[in-house]
Amino acid sequence: MTSPRLGTVVVLVEGLDATEVARRLVAEGGTVVLTGPGGAEAGRLLAELEDGPGRVAFFQAGAGVEALVEFLAEQFGGRAQP
Repeated sequence: MTSPRLGTVVVLVEGLDATEVARRLVAEGGTVVLTGPGGAEAGRLLAELEDGPGRVAFFQAGAGVEALVEFLAEQFGGRAQP
């Protein structure tokens, strides 16, 4: 196995049309925040990617920018500043 190259990268991926991008980023050690309407397809993708080597999280679309910033701060540390 190769060492993760994207260990400090957090990427917001909107919509499930970008599943291949999310898979590649997580495989390279990046952190991916999927955003969209949720549902069974999102749940399957999260389950597939949860063992890494990168990290994956889901944020419900439509909650607003401030809620997204707060979510990112809670999930990945740091101070929330929109």
